[in-house]
Amino acid sequence: MSKSVTFRRAAPAACVALIAAITLAGCAGIPGSGGVQPGLPDINQAEQLVQFSAFGPTAGATQEELVRGFLTAANSPSDDYSVAREYLTAEYASQWDPYFGVLIWEGSRPYRQDGDQAGMLSLSVVAEVEPDGRLLPTEVGESTELRFEFTRSGNEWRISSAPAGVILDRSTFEAIWSQHQLSFLGPENRLVPDTRWFLSRAALSTEIVGALIEGPSARFEQVVRSGFPQGVSLTKTAVPVENGLARVDLKGEGLNNPEAQQEILAQLQASLHTVPGVSRVELLVEGTPVRDATGQASPISPNQPGAKLAGTVDGKFGVITTAGLEPVSGVSAALEALDGDAVALSRSKTVAAVRSGAGVSIVEDGFTALVDARDKLLAPSVDDDLWAWSTSAADPTIIKIASAAGTQHELRAPWLEGLDVRAVRLSPGGSLVGVLVDDGAKSYVLVGGVIRDSTGTPTALTQEADIEMWANGGALDFDWIDQQRFVALTQQGSAGKVTVGGPGVFATEQGSVPDAREVFGGGSRTQVRVLTAPGELFAPQGASGWQRTMSDMELLAKRG
Repeated sequence: MSKSVTFRRAAPAACVALIAAITLAGCAGIPGSGGVQPGLPDINQAEQLVQFSAFGPTAGATQEELVRGFLTAANSPSDDYSVAREYLTAEYASQWDPYFGVLIWEGSRPYRQDGDQAGMLSLSVVAEVEPDGRLLPTEVGESTELRFEFTRSGNEWRISSAPAGVILDRSTFEAIWSQHQLSFLGPENRLVPDTRWFLSRAALSTEIVGALIEGPSARFEQVVRSGFPQGVSLTKTAVPVENGLARVDLKGEGLNNPEAQQEILAQLQASLHTVPGVSRVELLVEGTPVRDATGQASPISPNQPGAKLAGTVDGKFGVITTAGLEPVSGVSAALEALDGDAVALSRSKTVAAVRSGAGVSIVEDGFTALVDARDKLLAPSVDDDLWAWSTSAADPTIIKIASAAGTQHELRAPWLEGLDVRAVRLSPGGSLVGVLVDDGAKSYVLVGGVIRDSTGTPTALTQEADIEMWANGGALDFDWIDQQRFVALTQQGSAGKVTVGGPGVFATEQGSVPDAREVFGGGSRTQVRVLTAPGELFAPQGASGWQRTMSDMELLAKRG
């Protein structure tokens, strides 16, 4: 199984798509032999909350029956996947590593022989889960072939080579695994969520704390940090939960620092609140409870209120309220004078970036400065630290940023070389950058990290990015909903299809809007809005319906 889905400067676009598809033909990407590799933690420390029955091989089972029975038995991890190992030769049973990751599929599973002692199983893979619990989607419609080899054991066939990791259909995966947000620390003490998947079992709180202690993944270690000092560990093997209270007892150097204690406690509270049965968290250092230190600045919660809709109506720019259009002090008049066709307004409503005939400009308190005069400029963004971001579709690898104070510099995104980029947006909090890429009849969203100094100034982007969502149709527009979710608008016929996804989650289609051209994230699913070419604004209605709420809107501003 591929350890990551990444883009590198040397890889052409066609090769990038192949990498993203996680082509595993012949098990080239999923080792079928050799020593056991480090992977997902041993899951036998506690029982799964949802149990699947597992049955060993029947006498005289064919090779195909062995493969299908083996995959079904792997739904049950009890006793270190002991039943699934019954399908393997004695030698290979000790080598097979079920903790390497998870391959998730949907649809049918055609099987074909490949000689007398091998077979190929074809799957429509929709995602893979890496050993650290990160989920990455695969390209829609791609087929993956997995190779199995067989050896006679007495009068019975047994599997002598198979993919490492477990292979689950999506419904089974979602029944026995669950997603949770691990919270790490960004610049200026902001909590930044990182979506991971864990087996839904009694040891869930212990595994989440263990993942926090391990720290952020290698690809984002420059973007966020952990408040847990190096070398810290649990004093016991588990995190007990009694009457809703999770007691996290730690040992190690650096734990007597009040600032570190506050950061650790904030990470624990934000990361454990979605665990069933956990309502409170107590932090202890070698048995001694840690009290909230008065006067200590606590990390900022990742939960942010939704941003109100803003835009241009009848030539006037402002925030749209029930009473009408509310002008933005120090911003509206300057934006109206620029007569732009794309605007990003900061969540604080103090800074805006606008694309006009002259290029992309930054606006603050009536002051306007040109940021980018290149051709083929995309709609700009403004992050929460009030930096304006501008990207040219002609060369998306160079992103220009500027502050209203006059500081300007460039950031490089080598993973965008040669790609047809249609939108670039900063996540709330500014730790991630999402990019909507057109790939012909399909589109995808790339997500990379933003590296900042202690003041929040962007200094670089991560050298790699992950495909976090695929969608059918040509790329139209993209926006973040919140720190964990985004929404993409793609062209299918004359309509714009709305798809909601996010880092580490499955994407869901949310219906279509005729003649759609722009989408607004808003802060929650109910606040997503779609603007059409004739100027009609649509809001979601039900699971996948859309209702017109406004007409004659000339411009829909992004928030951030």
